[in-house]
Amino acid sequence: MTLAETQALVHQAITSGTEPARGRIEGCIADTPTLSSHECVEVYANMYLWRLVDALRETFPNLSKHLGDGAFAGLAEDYVRRHPSEHHDIGQMGKLLPAFLREYPDPERPDLADLAELEWARNEVFFAPDGPAMDEQVFNSIPAAKLASLRLQLVPSVRVLRLAHDATDLWRRLENGEPPGPSMNARATAVVWRRDFQVFHCNVSLREGEALRAARAGGTLGEVCACFEGSPEPASEAFTAISSWLVERWLEGSGDAEFRSEASTLGAAPARLS
Repeated sequence: MTLAETQALVHQAITSGTEPARGRIEGCIADTPTLSSHECVEVYANMYLWRLVDALRETFPNLSKHLGDGAFAGLAEDYVRRHPSEHHDIGQMGKLLPAFLREYPDPERPDLADLAELEWARNEVFFAPDGPAMDEQVFNSIPAAKLASLRLQLVPSVRVLRLAHDATDLWRRLENGEPPGPSMNARATAVVWRRDFQVFHCNVSLREGEALRAARAGGTLGEVCACFEGSPEPASEAFTAISSWLVERWLEGSGDAEFRSEASTLGAAPARLS
């Protein structure tokens, strides 16, 4: 067996977590006075697994806090066995954990998958790239005739989540060291964003959530406002929502060519999220 083949076999034995893979390593690695070759590989395999579990605990701190160290470690090990790491960035390890929890839900806490999705979004947003935010004064200076066709977009550090259960209250309670309270069995839309180096999240109405998703897809202002149809006061609700997006700097300022041309004509540079 060549050195390259031996290295590949050792890597597989350490990262796969399966006995057949570890069994094949015997004969490639010499026993030590105190440990067999199998036990040597087991040491490294356990270290590898525990590091992945630690990484998941760092990404999902409130989920870990709710479950407790032992239960979370068991969940994380099951998850790692089912979804081995496939990315050079260990921070990507938890990407599929919300879906994993939906596949194997806890009947007593069906909101844990939504809690995990919220925590994963907060993790993503923290590392998301900056984006030039739309300047409120520039937006307000655009002629009314051009507003409806203005194409919107959200900055990269904003996430809009569809949650089957409102997990924001559970997150707050766990963050503050309070009892978790009952599961909130109601659909919710949560927005997660970053300002400077701090991550925030809040709930918005289901209509506003649809409008934000329309903006995420690059819809026009007219298409975004159409999401508020059916509201008792659609114009007022749309105005209030979009005004808040500008204040919170959720809208990207480098939208379509027409907007950039308009902003350039007005001589205003877009603001920037840090």
